[in-house]
Formats: sequence, C-alpha cells, structure tokens
Amino acid sequence: MDYTLIHYDVNAWEGLAYSYGLETLRQQGVPVDGLKFDPDLVIRGLIMDKEYGNLIKVDRFGLVKRAMHGTRMMGWQEIRQFYGREVVNLRNEGRWVFLNTLFSVSEGVMYMQLVDRLDQGAFSSNAPGQLTYQGLYRFVSKALYRTHVEGKLKREIIQAPEKYVEVDPEMAQTLLDQKEAGKMLLLITNSDYEYSATMMSYAYDRFLPAGVTWRDLFDMVIVMSRKPEFFSYNMPLYEVVTSDGLMRPVLAAKLGGLYCGGSARQVEAALGVEGDDILYVGDHICTDAALAK
Repeated sequence: MDYTLIHYDVNAWEGLAYSYGLETLRQQGVPVDGLKFDPDLVIRGLIMDKEYGNLIKVDRFGLVKRAMHGTRMMGWQEIRQFYGREVVNLRNEGRWVFLNTLFSVSEGVMYMQLVDRLDQGAFSSNAPGQLTYQGLYRFVSKALYRTHVEGKLKREIIQAPEKYVEVDPEMAQTLLDQKEAGKMLLLITNSDYEYSATMMSYAYDRFLPAGVTWRDLFDMVIVMSRKPEFFSYNMPLYEVVTSDGLMRPVLAAKLGGLYCGGSARQVEAALGVEGDDILYVGDHICTDAALAK
C-alpha cells in the first residue's frame, strides 16, 4: 500500500519520522541539538557502511564509485584508500545497510549527521565506553524503530492525512478499469487496519462512484501481513469483522474477505492460482521484489 497505492510527500512523512526519532535520542542524552532534517542528503538506493560511518554508491558490480563520510563528500583517492577493489556484499548485514525504500531516508539522514557529531567528539560525555560507528547506528535504528512501534508517527498522520498524502485522482479509475477488465485485485500491507482504512479512504473514496468505497476495489484485503515472512511461512490468519478492527481466527481465506496475517500460500489457495499468475507490485526492492519472486 505505502508508496504504491498511497503516495506520500517524502519530505513531510520522513521529516516527521526524523523529528520523533531525534526526540527519542535527545531523551537518551545523544547530542542532537541543532540538527535538522535534510531531504537532499540521502536518496533511496545508497548503502550505509556501519564500519566506517560512510554512505556509498556502488555500480552494478558492487564497486564503490562515490562516497560520503558523515555529510562530507570523499575524494577519489580517499575512496580508493577505504575500499580499493572491494566488492560490497549486501548479505553482510552486520556491516552494510541498503537504503532500499523511501522509509529509509530519515534513518540515513540522521545517521550521517550523527557521524559528524561522533567525529567531533560530541559523544565523549554521553555515550558509555568507546562508541563506534556500529554502535551509533544501533542508537539511530532503535530510535526510529521505537517511533514506529509506539505508533506516535502514524497516529499523527491519520489525524491530518492531507499533510502527508499526495493524492492521485487517476489511481481510483485505474483500479476500476482493472476490475472491469476481469482482473482480481488484492491489497496486502504490513500496516494495521486502522491506518490502512484511513489512508485508503482519504486517497480513494472521493474519486469513486456514489456508494462505492475503496474496499469495493479489492477482492481481498490483508493487513499486518508481516512481509517478508508472509511469502515464506504459514502464519495464523484472522478475519477483521468490525469497523474498529475486532478480529477472529479463521482457517482459510475467501474472496471478498478482510484479513490480518496469513500467508501467500493461503492467498493462492483462495484465488485458485499460483505465484506465476499473480502480478505483485511493491515499493521495497528486497521484500517486494527478491523475496516475493
């Protein structure tokens, strides 16, 4: 759903995530005063090197072509000193962080800015022991994870979706055209029901014929799907039975249903098709492309 059916103002959405993460770090004594969200600092597709505190761009062979240390661009000679002919292996998640979704922008910006603070010695009286670039990343990652888990971020967004959602009037007609052509449409998202319903209603209902809502566009809706595990494991399936999200366990999915959890295998069984017969669209290069494939 996110960044596919619902398009966000990246600066507004990620700026809000950044501000919540920054406040969490401030409460932990991290020196963040004076930092501001810079949407031009990081883009999707770059890679963070947690060992050296660098942000890198690689070519198709995995060789580093451009790099920043903190917010400072590195020269070619410096890049050669750090990496030479080293091939970046993204399977080594202990070192590399692939910014493969727009939701990674706030994390990348915050980490690179704090690398500067670490180099300046600003952490000397705040961090226990000798803080490394690896340890700094854990600070940032946990702060932003807490922002999402506690729900503060999404609660604020659903209260004023007009500030964060970029509405596309043609999307509703596009989905209607697909249904009229005989296609079955599914919505599978990791977001919870309340957030999904609010965002979809705001972005679609006004552009649909009278009496038609976003739910009528889809032959099945699955929230809190827990991708990427959704594609590989059979997890408990629950049916959402009330407008406020009350659920009950079920054994199998059916067309027209609204569910929580489950698995890709259950979806295929309900539709009577196999994976090759399904066109899946998502925004996450790893979860929605590599694993779904």
